[in-house]
Amino acid sequence: MIEAMPEPDVADLLTVAQAMAVIDAAEVEPQVARVPLSEARGMRLAEALTADRDAPPFHKSQMDGYAVRCADVASASRDTPVLLKVVGEIPAGSAAHRELQSGEAFAIMTGAPMPVGADGVVPVEETRRRGSEESGEQGEVSVEAAAVRGRYVAPPGSDVRAGEVVLKRGVLLEAAQLAVAASVGAAFVPVFTRPRVAVLSTGDELVPVDRTPGEHQIRSSNNAMLVALLAKMGCEVVDLGTARDTPEEIGGAMEEALASADVLFVSGGMSMGTRDYVPRMIRELGFVVQVSKLRIKPGKPFVFATRTQQHSMVTLAEPRANGSRTAVVWGHKYIFGLPGNPVSAFVCTIRLASRLLVRLAGGVPVEKWLSGKLEQGLGPNGTREFYQPVVWTPAVGGAGGGSNRSEFATVTAMTWKGSADIYTLAAANAFLVRVENEPPLGKGTLVRVLEI
Repeated sequence: MIEAMPEPDVADLLTVAQAMAVIDAAEVEPQVARVPLSEARGMRLAEALTADRDAPPFHKSQMDGYAVRCADVASASRDTPVLLKVVGEIPAGSAAHRELQSGEAFAIMTGAPMPVGADGVVPVEETRRRGSEESGEQGEVSVEAAAVRGRYVAPPGSDVRAGEVVLKRGVLLEAAQLAVAASVGAAFVPVFTRPRVAVLSTGDELVPVDRTPGEHQIRSSNNAMLVALLAKMGCEVVDLGTARDTPEEIGGAMEEALASADVLFVSGGMSMGTRDYVPRMIRELGFVVQVSKLRIKPGKPFVFATRTQQHSMVTLAEPRANGSRTAVVWGHKYIFGLPGNPVSAFVCTIRLASRLLVRLAGGVPVEKWLSGKLEQGLGPNGTREFYQPVVWTPAVGGAGGGSNRSEFATVTAMTWKGSADIYTLAAANAFLVRVENEPPLGKGTLVRVLEI
């Protein structure tokens, strides 16, 4: 059984739930732009999209076969087929040249409009063609099954009616949603822009990835991790590298980043040491610290700070007064101060900071939880909410596929080696979130895990 380490007193620290409430209460102003549909993947709609016409816009054949009058083939069977004269062919994108008469059939392709006079389709598999098209003759078709009125025919508007909402405001535009937008002619779409985010690490001990560290140095890993994580969350990310442990360099880098970024992520320098300058610089830049230190493991030295500032002066039209007025537009800036240890920074970003980023992008925070049974027992948890790296494994189904059913999935807890252990983090695909002072969990206990 994996045992938890003893915890210090945490009575004066905010809980994760309290910190979430603070972050969720922060005012946000998602920005809107119209972008080409080809550039909209991963963004959210700022306005609902409606159908510009019925879909399909006509009675559409859903099969390759023959458009017929159902009354003509009501008695058709394999033993007593009905012979019809083929008077033409209707490929998708074309229309019949005339109305269908009794005793006739049009060859028709999937997606093509039904000819006037036809009320059913006989699939090609239920027919036999006679005659040669190469000779210029359409020939005849032997129908070996009765057609049912309306079968294999999609009426106009059966998918969607003109004016009907096809994509709601706030929906994330991925492959299927982009197809819907294209189908209604949305060559340009109104979207919430991607949050502009900057990433800065601090610490004299850090060197770039392409340099050989000195005896007491390490390569910087937080920037690569956070840039990838934030880009995956739909942000437009700038990597600012590493600032040395001086208030001048840290403050200058932070101020420069905030000139263009909406959100700044700073890792390292968050604790109470003599060289932990970041909290001080946050305040000197005019930010109000909303969250400082959490009852969480890993991630205790976490900071969330906000600043409201005059963003720009704009001229607003006043149609009723036949004039205009000048107004001040106020902008919001945010700083997330993350612990220097990478697992701590990862946990705080996906559990807490992500909630603000989703709202800035026009969405609503939604976490993805999975369930499974513990493969081994776990000891009692301490006084902080603990994020145990785990491997969540779906059960293999009878046909070799996976099953997400919680009674079959398994959760394998990985050995906790501390908040700097990126190697264990890289092998995990979820966190088992253990509540404060949770009692031991036995093998086979059904638990929830947070997918990462």
